[in-house]
Amino acid sequence: MSYKPEDILFEREERVRIQNYLMNRYKKPLLFIRVNYPGVNKENKLTNNIIKIMDNTVTNIFEKDIIFKFSRITAEGPNVIIVIDREVYDIKKLTIQIEDKHILGRCVDIDVYDPKDGSSISRKDLGFSSRKCYICDDIAQNCVRSRKHETWQIINYIDSCYERYKEIFDV
Repeated sequence: MSYKPEDILFEREERVRIQNYLMNRYKKPLLFIRVNYPGVNKENKLTNNIIKIMDNTVTNIFEKDIIFKFSRITAEGPNVIIVIDREVYDIKKLTIQIEDKHILGRCVDIDVYDPKDGSSISRKDLGFSSRKCYICDDIAQNCVRSRKHETWQIINYIDSCYERYKEIFDV
C-alpha cells in the first residue's frame, strides 16, 4: 500500500488514542515497537522481518508480564503494542539494553509510556545519553530533523544489520 505523509501523521494520532485507551483500561505501562525506516512507505519484507524478530525478542523478555499485545501494519509500518505489568522504569532499562545491544536494536524504536500521564519515558530520564545516528556520530534526532543523510544510506544500514543477523543466526 502507498501512503502520503499526512497518513503517517493521522496514524500517529490514532496510535496515541489507542495507547491512551489501553493505559487507562489496564493502568499499566505500554511498550510500542516500530522499525526506524525512512520515507512514507514503511512496510516491506525487510521491515516485516525485523519487526517479527524484535517482537519475539521483547516478548521473550517480558513473557510473564504481558497483559495485552497486538501487532498491526499501518502508515507507520509494521508495529507492536504491548501492555506490561511491570514497573515502567524497569521496562525502559531493558528496552534500552535491547536497542543498544541487539544486532537489530538500532533499527527500531522501542518506546515505553507511563500510564500515570501517558508520557514517554526517555533515555535521559534514566541517565542514558541520546541515541547516536547509525550513519555518523551525531545525535540521531538531529540527523532525522535535518534530513542529513540520504534515504538509501539509511536503508542500506538497516539491510546490512538484517543480513548480519541472518548470517549469525542462520536464518
